[in-house]
Amino acid sequence: MVDLTAALLAVELVLLIATLSLLIQARRESTGREKLLEQMAHTARVVSRQEYFNAVHFVMQSARNSINGSITGSVPSTTEQKDQIQAIIDRISQAKTRGVKVQYIFPKSPDRLVVANQYREAGAEIRLHAGIIVSDLRYTVIDNAYTVLGLPSSAGENQPTREGYVVPSEALAEIFLHQFRTRWEEAAPYDEYLKSIVSEIRNHNPNMSIQLLSSQLQIPESEITRIDQRIT
Repeated sequence: MVDLTAALLAVELVLLIATLSLLIQARRESTGREKLLEQMAHTARVVSRQEYFNAVHFVMQSARNSINGSITGSVPSTTEQKDQIQAIIDRISQAKTRGVKVQYIFPKSPDRLVVANQYREAGAEIRLHAGIIVSDLRYTVIDNAYTVLGLPSSAGENQPTREGYVVPSEALAEIFLHQFRTRWEEAAPYDEYLKSIVSEIRNHNPNMSIQLLSSQLQIPESEITRIDQRIT
């Protein structure tokens, strides 16, 4: 009887220790989440359109390992927008000379090939995904730790960025990187998509010249020639 009582007490002690351990672990996780939210509340700040692009330029300039972006890729329509796109192209070129891996996902639409081609020429890896055509969120994650989010003034993927958020948080960066990696695997590589577009146009207009194709797609003639060679 004494041995049975001792055994029961030992079991109760083990269960008590396990329960306390789970409670402590849960408490730590809760505290961790609270600290993360508090950090985001303190570090995230709303920025204007110009500040948004300044932030993108700054973090790209300081990138050491990777730049991963999911963007709208709309053709710039104003001098200001063209200057901002050109500045990003320059940052991509500079990042590549430092050995930074640069990857961008664009909406899978022919009109996005203009900017996609420019980014690719600067050294970025480009893929196009149909799922982000209806998305108006654009983001760039630098070195798996720093996220710049851009938002339009109103809903719609063609609306230019009017404001954004700058968030130095590895936890938030990981959330966006998870989405990025999933879509990257699903997306069509730039060459594959451009080849399909050129092939489709040629199927309907077999005699269309390279010059006219270049003008229609707004990408260099050399790019059409390169893709033509892959088709044939």
